[in-house]
Amino acid sequence: ANANTILVPSGQTVHAAGHTLQTVYNTPPTTLQAIDSASFVATTIEVSITPKSSSSSMFITCNVNFDSATGTNFSAGIFKDGTIVTPKSPHGTYDAHIYFNRLSVGRLILHQSIHVTDATVGTTNATTYKLYVKTHSGNINLRNDLSASRIIVQEIAQ
Repeated sequence: ANANTILVPSGQTVHAAGHTLQTVYNTPPTTLQAIDSASFVATTIEVSITPKSSSSSMFITCNVNFDSATGTNFSAGIFKDGTIVTPKSPHGTYDAHIYFNRLSVGRLILHQSIHVTDATVGTTNATTYKLYVKTHSGNINLRNDLSASRIIVQEIAQ
């Protein structure tokens, strides 16, 4: 026996709050997706996970490439099964996780990371996290063809 080893009998489990139970990720097809909608539109950037515990929290990271022109304004958010994971800040609740306002002249290609925590997943059924985007002016392109976009979900024990 080793004093630094925990032996778990067969059929038993160890619960350690704060540790990662599982990590899943997905890289969408290498395509361009044009978005021109004042309402949130689902993108091809999504991943499904089957939680091991309904009390777990999920940490979601989404890396995406946006292509916009002068005057384009847009919002993006991570949704869980079609409903936005409530974005909050010290200033209140917002309708998205990022907001982008393109004022200067010319085209901009932006690599953006979005980080979201789903505090309580509430189920052990398969759950899908997906990036949604809406425009406030102009249109936006998701450029999965330039470099791979990716969405990663980590289930964290509580």
